[in-house]
Amino acid sequence: AFSVSEDLKYALRESIELLGNETTQYLIKHGKVNYTGQNAIKPEELSRECLRYMYRMLFLFYIEARPELEYAPMKSMTYLKGYSLENLRDLEMIPLYSEEDKNGHYLNDSLNLLFKLIHKGYTARQHIDTRDIDDFSITQLDSHLFDPKRTPTLNKVVFSNLTLQRIIQLMSLSRPKKGKRARRGRISYAQLGINQLGAVYEALLSYRGFFANELLYEVKKKGEKHNELETGYFVTAEQFQQYEEDEKVTHTVYEGGEKKTRYKTFEKGSFIYRMAGRD
Repeated sequence: AFSVSEDLKYALRESIELLGNETTQYLIKHGKVNYTGQNAIKPEELSRECLRYMYRMLFLFYIEARPELEYAPMKSMTYLKGYSLENLRDLEMIPLYSEEDKNGHYLNDSLNLLFKLIHKGYTARQHIDTRDIDDFSITQLDSHLFDPKRTPTLNKVVFSNLTLQRIIQLMSLSRPKKGKRARRGRISYAQLGINQLGAVYEALLSYRGFFANELLYEVKKKGEKHNELETGYFVTAEQFQQYEEDEKVTHTVYEGGEKKTRYKTFEKGSFIYRMAGRD
């Protein structure tokens, strides 16, 4: 349970960056916001909304894994196959080949429908013979978490299958381990206790989202191993030249099928979500 909660901290941090970046690109592309001026998107509000979106998913992963709580109607095949987040997990590793697959919005529509179902609730139709139709009921959860008014910016965005599949994958599978035989395991939310769930929840409250005003390079303290959950340090291209190789953060990329090491950079306009020191 401890290792699962640690993996989830990494997963949620990266997921919030993915949501934030797609939100920004989508809204700017459709002429709804700008980077600067009166119509500028505010990174603090964007951070809060992305955090709330991910907490919705965390809640659903947890509640669907706990049938003894009798909230999510997991015994109903209609709910399980037609609405549940558990059903979307089956698509976590399906290859998306075409642009239509990648840019489609099946996952976006499915999640929005599920969030609405939780927020509004649903009562099984009493006049229908349930022997013929598998109906279900779900209690309305009237809370800030699922209130669409609390995510006004994200409500304007249609997230791509590519982004949401990556997020579901991050939330569903353990982090890749080193070694040839290392395999990613499927996270069991039934194993998580309140303490572990609380640790994941609290970990992200000290993080802050901001936009890169220009091309930024990530650096670290000399001799220390880079950790995305620790305080992030970002410098301009001019400042980057003053740092030693051991202070420069690198990552592995695949170019033309070859594995290569590159410096960790963030393009101008990128949304970055990292721990902000004293903040």
